[in-house]
Amino acid sequence: LGSIVFVLYVTIVLTVTILLLSYNEYMCSEINGYTVYIVRDDMLEPHYVKGDLLLIKHVSDKNVNIGDKLYFYQNVSNNDYFVRYGEVTDKIEMSRRTVYTIDGQYQYDSSYLIGEEDGSYVFHKIGGILAVLESRWGYLFFVVIITLLLFLEELL
Repeated sequence: LGSIVFVLYVTIVLTVTILLLSYNEYMCSEINGYTVYIVRDDMLEPHYVKGDLLLIKHVSDKNVNIGDKLYFYQNVSNNDYFVRYGEVTDKIEMSRRTVYTIDGQYQYDSSYLIGEEDGSYVFHKIGGILAVLESRWGYLFFVVIITLLLFLEELL
């Protein structure tokens, strides 16, 4: 039982560390064609609620069609971004970029495109746990202090 708990602990520690090291400029992890997003507010309701974990599959501009449901980053202040979700109602292709109209009212440049709903996954309530583990205090306690205590136990 002790070795199973240890393997589980190491798996969680490595996963959280890799997620933290793979943050992009929007403070979301990007791994193997997916963006890991923790729903931290009610902006995506009723589709998703606070505490959900989304694995959003990346998509290229050429594969986006009208009617697709997409995720975008929305800049709300200097370095503060939220993830938005909606249906593409118009697509305007320019020389080097594409502009999408979402839900008939919001326009987003393709540089803010995260991915599409098809092929993405939702894990309810897991995002809240991951948010605690990725926080400064959560990481300090769960990873650093417990690892230090396990190391000291082996020495004594």
